[in-house]
Amino acid sequence: MRKIFGVAAIFVIFLISSAEAKVYVAEPLLVPQPTYAGMTFYVYKPYNMPKDWYATFDGYPVKKNSDGVWVYGTYSGPNLVPTNYIVGSVVPSMAGLSPYIGQVQISSVTSVPDRSRQAITAKQPGTARVPAGNAESTYMPDWLFVGRFVALGKWKGTVDRIGVLHNPPVPVAWKGSSPKVIYVWTGQTWYQINANGDERPSDILRNHQYELSRMVKRNEYVWYEADTPVFAQQATAWGYYWMGEVMAR
Repeated sequence: MRKIFGVAAIFVIFLISSAEAKVYVAEPLLVPQPTYAGMTFYVYKPYNMPKDWYATFDGYPVKKNSDGVWVYGTYSGPNLVPTNYIVGSVVPSMAGLSPYIGQVQISSVTSVPDRSRQAITAKQPGTARVPAGNAESTYMPDWLFVGRFVALGKWKGTVDRIGVLHNPPVPVAWKGSSPKVIYVWTGQTWYQINANGDERPSDILRNHQYELSRMVKRNEYVWYEADTPVFAQQATAWGYYWMGEVMAR
């Protein structure tokens, strides 16, 4: 279940500038995240935030895009640009995102160290690939080198969002809130599930959960926890929304 962040109706933000410390009082705004049923979260508007941009309570810039989806922002030079990381799908510090540099600090929030530039060390034998001349072991899952898997990056006609199913833990992909088809990686191929009518992705996956579990077990396929952040980066590089963990319910 997605968490709802509760706060007081009005709170104080401390703006620290090179000249002096100022106190800015803002009223938080509760907004829904349409990609996750029932999810809401709070944003606020610092005085120096660009138009249409807001900040989360942990200081990360977010924006509602043309699809009505709240996504995190990143910096392109001095400018904020939207990413395809959907709010609620990642821990922003672990996804390589940076807090808003308007130097906004909320006294009740503890900063999280940015580990995004640290290499992910392979914990499973046979799944690490180390580029020539690189002494540091960087985790690169085998599926990055499987043509049938990475072909997903070219399916923009039928895919615009990607995630990892909670049970069984396998990659899934589809398009829109009421997809006509969902693709599930079962270890060898992208298995296609056709929708019956106007169903939500979670409903479609729930109705095929037993079938998918049997396929994954038969193929002896294992999706490792370290695969997920790599897949998230790959999904956004392809231009798809990253949905994070997808619950079939």
